[in-house]
Amino acid sequence: MTDRESGSRLDRASTWRLAVGGALAMALVQPPADLWPAAWLAPLPWLMLVQRPAWPGRSAWAATWCAGFLYWLLAIHWLRLPHPPATAVGWVLLSAYLACYLPLFVWAARRLVHRWRWPLVPAAVVAWVATDLVRGELFGGFTFAGLGHTQWRWTTFIQLADAVGAVGVGGIVMAGAAGLTATWMAWREGGSLRRTLFRDLLPAAAVVTGSLAYGSWRLATAPAPAGKPIDVLLVQGSIDTELKHDPAAAADVLAHYDELTLAGLAAPATADRPDLIVWPETMWRWGLVEIDPAETLPEAVLDELLGPAADDHDEDPRARQARGRAAAEAQRLAALAVYARRYGTNWIVGLDRQRITSAMPAGFESFNAALVLDAGGRPLACYDKMHPVMFGEYIPWADRFPILYRLTPLPGGLTAGTRPVVVEIAGHDVAPTICYETALPGAVRGLVRDLAAGGRRPDLIVNLTNDGWFWGSSELDMHLVAAIFRAVEVRTPVVVAANTGFSAAIDGSGRLLARGPRRAPAPLRAAIHRDGRRSPWLAAGTLPLGLTVAVVVMLALERFVGTRLAPPAISGRE
Repeated sequence: MTDRESGSRLDRASTWRLAVGGALAMALVQPPADLWPAAWLAPLPWLMLVQRPAWPGRSAWAATWCAGFLYWLLAIHWLRLPHPPATAVGWVLLSAYLACYLPLFVWAARRLVHRWRWPLVPAAVVAWVATDLVRGELFGGFTFAGLGHTQWRWTTFIQLADAVGAVGVGGIVMAGAAGLTATWMAWREGGSLRRTLFRDLLPAAAVVTGSLAYGSWRLATAPAPAGKPIDVLLVQGSIDTELKHDPAAAADVLAHYDELTLAGLAAPATADRPDLIVWPETMWRWGLVEIDPAETLPEAVLDELLGPAADDHDEDPRARQARGRAAAEAQRLAALAVYARRYGTNWIVGLDRQRITSAMPAGFESFNAALVLDAGGRPLACYDKMHPVMFGEYIPWADRFPILYRLTPLPGGLTAGTRPVVVEIAGHDVAPTICYETALPGAVRGLVRDLAAGGRRPDLIVNLTNDGWFWGSSELDMHLVAAIFRAVEVRTPVVVAANTGFSAAIDGSGRLLARGPRRAPAPLRAAIHRDGRRSPWLAAGTLPLGLTVAVVVMLALERFVGTRLAPPAISGRE
């Protein structure tokens, strides 16, 4: 074997070691291991792949993809739990797709370092932020397990999310890791430490220090609690998903949540009732019905709803149809009103809603809804989830081809709601969201901006979710962290009512005011004050960070179209 062949094999072996080592390190800083301080060191093996001059061709790209695949299999292992084996297949396929972003990051960063002659710190930050942005938008977006999410406990540091979002916070962590990597490699390989100090380590330290200074300022200028807070009771039950979907168990689910609600109302020393009670997503198992006025109800159904028609047939058939539709719709609301009056305060409850209409191929539309009732049981508003989860709550094109649902565990798909809803409760404007909408930065930003444009910026965002699909796994941690970052980004408190946990109350600075247990029932009471600060993120969103995507697009044009945008490469093989 020649020295060149031997060196090539060593390069390939070290590439695999670094790629896989980085995957394991990055997985350890995410839940359930949650070694979050190590996030500032975990990317080092991947950054070494970026920095090293030698690149052993296709085998190295295979190594980085396989490392990405391993990382995502470990990070989102909980996706296999809801409906095995169907969701286990989805877990593998989603991990395979997400794995593509690691070689894209390494390729873009290497091109910036070795061809465009950038220092490692800006090259790594631009490539990381660009790939994270694309991952969060493409095909509906997937934002869990971000590098910035690991720092949620460091409240001062994450305040920068109101300017650059969770993705930008991850970019700052990557800047710190890149500064350390460049310095360590210069020391190990006998490079110029002085040059590295000024090109990489000091800029990285300045970025991190500036972020902390910004965070300290934002915390120091947070509004002091003023006025009467909104008093919220979050009812966290613990219902297995299979039980929820058993029609015969609907009464058991209701009894479980009713008992917890009454216990929560009786628990505080004060005799005052809360301003608002919140139940999680779909925990009221009898859905609402809306009937299109164009629909004609069968006579047997009308007889059941209204009683037999009079023999003299004096009533106009159209009026009888209208009365029948109204009776069918009111029938489902009547049971809810009984419990609302029992609790004696405002109540947001998660339920299904169905609209019967022949305009749809299936004959109906289904919505995941949050219904707001007052203390007398009168509906105040109903929010339909605007961002259903692809393959989790609907199958693309299945509204036109319902047969597609036979290939999945889903009995049918959800129709997306069309507008946000805000309702005034105890002098506060409250906006509901449902499930993974808090995992989508653009969805929460859009909700706040749309409502603010109408003069009703929410004082509180309420999230109803059912995480009972995931059996107390690390999905609960990731979902809670997403809500924390949304609160900071839009400077609006968030409360979460979650079946099996984590229910939580979060202020506009991302501080946890209260949190429920993991996979156990518990009513949670919290008093929430307004925040209302302006947020650069609300104004601009991802637009400033989008410049990183533009840089990566330029790299692709240079590489694959031949546009000369940079000086000749000085090292490495791309």
